[in-house]
Amino acid sequence: MDILNIASIAYFLVIWMTIEPLMAAGWPKKLDSLLVDMVRIRAAWMREVLTRDNNFIGDAAILGHTINSASFFGSANLIVIVGMSSALFMEPDYGTGAGLIAKFAAQDPVWFFQCKVLLIMATLMRGLSDFIWAVRQINYCLAAIGASPSREEDRDITAWTNALTLVLNPALRSFSVGVRSYYFTVAAAFWFLGPIPFMIATTCSVGLLIWRQTWSDTAKGVTAIRKLLDSCGPKP
Repeated sequence: MDILNIASIAYFLVIWMTIEPLMAAGWPKKLDSLLVDMVRIRAAWMREVLTRDNNFIGDAAILGHTINSASFFGSANLIVIVGMSSALFMEPDYGTGAGLIAKFAAQDPVWFFQCKVLLIMATLMRGLSDFIWAVRQINYCLAAIGASPSREEDRDITAWTNALTLVLNPALRSFSVGVRSYYFTVAAAFWFLGPIPFMIATTCSVGLLIWRQTWSDTAKGVTAIRKLLDSCGPKP
């Protein structure tokens, strides 16, 4: 493995391992960031769960849909991982190909090809782990919501809201992390084309991810909702 390939994989790993903690902390925008704003919105949601007149059926349906989505993505990840694992036990024949991979990777030894496959599998396995953990956490959240006291009972709304939010936020964050892992799976696939395309794809993937989380129309809409919630203040 030459210096350029070593630099490209180091660049990818540093970004892959650090982007989630940075974004969770509000980078690149401490204020008006989708991840930070959603924490406030989920807290408002849990307060509504505790104070609205109707039952938890609608909230349970929303969380049940999220469980189904996480299960679907997890199953898809598992199928792709199993399919790609077969590539670890075969010797690639670049010489007979005429595509881009054959052109750029004709001189790669087998172990180097397997490293590229393993990197893609690693990104998918991280996503699979997050989806599985999201499903478990959402089940805990459903139990916590079901156990919350009714309006007729003596209760501390603020304490219950904080407790439910502490259960809900990590669950939905795990689901989001699993979805964001696909950005890095796509970037890892470009390593087959060489270290330069690999680094360019990594930069483009993380740039697109940051833009969608911070400056996209959805992020702006979420920020507007958070500001409305802040202006209203908590309900008594």
